[in-house]
Amino acid sequence: MKEIQRISITDAVVENVKELIESGEYEPGQKLPTEASLCQMMGVSRTSVREAFRVLQALGYVVIKPGLGAFAAEKRKDGGRDKQWYEADNAEFSDFKEVRYAVETLGVRLAVERVSAEQIKELAEIQESFAAANETHDMAKLIMLDELFHTKIISYTKNPLLIAINKQLTERLRSYRGESFADNEVYGNAVALHEAILSCFKKRDAEQAVAEMKRHLDITYEDLQYLREK
Repeated sequence: MKEIQRISITDAVVENVKELIESGEYEPGQKLPTEASLCQMMGVSRTSVREAFRVLQALGYVVIKPGLGAFAAEKRKDGGRDKQWYEADNAEFSDFKEVRYAVETLGVRLAVERVSAEQIKELAEIQESFAAANETHDMAKLIMLDELFHTKIISYTKNPLLIAINKQLTERLRSYRGESFADNEVYGNAVALHEAILSCFKKRDAEQAVAEMKRHLDITYEDLQYLREK
């Protein structure tokens, strides 16, 4: 394991631990080294290790068990971790965009039509926290709050089948979501896009909400293409 220089420390810890897990050095379900051990091995602070574990948990690589430590996440029966799944069968980012279009445009239309005033307030609070996390560049929070924003919208449809489909999609695209937050320009874009969608909820404008969700997905796709070509 390489000692890390004082540049992008948390990101470097994340990449080091991901490499240990993906290489098979730590099997699914196996306990990872303690925070103190990782600090010593990598030459970083405990704060950096803790933040890295939060990011890895958000990306689905690590499970944190209170009082026990961090463990490599179990592989799924459908072929492994998220990244392996979306690279399988020659799936492209455009394929995921099409699936998200179908689920999320229908979802946002139904949600705007059925949402309660209390739920709009809840969505606004999530957006406020998301914007705050953007200001502090807290990647773990950004990933979790972005996922929460989108899953809450689907939950407001009160359609159990749509909710179940979205749950499966969300689980499989978790590392895809992580990739989209690997660049501060990209996650900066998401704040304004979420704000535009939230505004449609406040105005109860379903047609505009669909248009804003489409714009969001278009820009997300463009950002991911940009990151892959960097």
